[in-house]
Amino acid sequence: MPDDRLARLLSRFCAAAKAHHEALEAMDEERANSHARMIAGLYEAILRDGTSGREGLITLLDNDSPVVAGLAAVYSLDTNPEICLAVLRRVATEPGLLGFRASVAIERWETGTWEHPGK
Repeated sequence: MPDDRLARLLSRFCAAAKAHHEALEAMDEERANSHARMIAGLYEAILRDGTSGREGLITLLDNDSPVVAGLAAVYSLDTNPEICLAVLRRVATEPGLLGFRASVAIERWETGTWEHPGK
């Protein structure tokens, strides 16, 4: 179980993922970019906890929100490709931009053109 600090970071990652998705759906580029920067910073902070941070991010793959699960999968793809691709395949069945973005992530991974969003 993550400590309080890590739990707060993971909670903020979830909230930022949802806000980022909402901004993308609203085609609000400025807000989407702001949330993307926030997500990248939270990811770095989560990784500072080492193994427990990476494991905490993996727990988000089971989140009820496909937005959160999908973003956690994208950020964990390089360390846990099998489970993350399964999550992304599930998210790819979602309608609209969410499903499209998941299918693009899968395609990029499979073609070797994927780049980690936090690096």
